[in-house]
Amino acid sequence: MKGFVRGLIWFLVFVAILVGVYFVLPEYPQSVVKSVIQPMVDTTAEVRISQVQSMLNEDLGGVTYKAILEAQTKNPCWVYSLDEMTGVETVTFYGRGVSINLKDYEEYQGKLSTSAMIKMEFVITGQQVDIHPYVDGVKMELDQSTHMQENKQIRLEILSQLYTGKGVLEQ
Repeated sequence: MKGFVRGLIWFLVFVAILVGVYFVLPEYPQSVVKSVIQPMVDTTAEVRISQVQSMLNEDLGGVTYKAILEAQTKNPCWVYSLDEMTGVETVTFYGRGVSINLKDYEEYQGKLSTSAMIKMEFVITGQQVDIHPYVDGVKMELDQSTHMQENKQIRLEILSQLYTGKGVLEQ
């Protein structure tokens, strides 16, 4: 009986350490762990992630976002979240190890990342999905009210580079 209690205590200590480490991890490693576990325990997350992955991007020839985002990224992962207060759902993609070249875009200070961490937020509000790209933790959008066209163009540029390795300007 003492051995069982001792084993149970060690197991609980081990689980507590794992949970503590999980909450201390930075965003990307934490998301990798969450992306493995979340679809197994949350069917809503699994469905929403699948829906976003299968959305088509007509600007790149009707290719799915899963194919675009996972074409060149290393360790891709998808995570779902729901804001209980507003009802807004967000599916977030994370990937690493790609080159993003925005040197021809003055408004982004000629950003060039050779081993970038990419984050794409798909914010779902009712039937509308807004996509927000991040490169190395920096949101790649200008003021929404006056730069709608530039935001769409930079998003297309990033997606094109993730999918083909070339930007829209190079094709």
